[in-house]
Amino acid sequence: MLTIRQPVAVKYILTEETKQAWLAELRRLINATIAELEELEFRGKQWIRDAEKQGEVAVAQAQERIEAERAQREERREQMIQQLSQIQQMDIGSEVPNGQVETSVDVEVGASWEKILLGAEIIVKDGIVVEIRQNGDAAN
Repeated sequence: MLTIRQPVAVKYILTEETKQAWLAELRRLINATIAELEELEFRGKQWIRDAEKQGEVAVAQAQERIEAERAQREERREQMIQQLSQIQQMDIGSEVPNGQVETSVDVEVGASWEKILLGAEIIVKDGIVVEIRQNGDAAN
């Protein structure tokens, strides 16, 4: 016998409560990112003023840094807006992938490799594990 490590998919059954919690968290993160953009705008003006004292090269570097940080935050905000839209369109009761954990699996001579490769899934509903699927079959 040999023990191997194997990823286990974690899926959530989407309930109204879970959906609303995810939407609220995304809205909070989007608002935080908007606040970061506003703060960056304010700080950026200060960086430019400080850089002007050091010459054109320093101004160009400051502008480049500001633009890179702005682009990063705007991209993050857009990704979260897309996630928000996707979650809003999801049907209550659907299974939503939400990460992975690892487990150890015993492999023995004569075991079905195809079933081992099917792996395992943990199904969560409102924070409670409601089902464990192993090798394609319900294990509970």
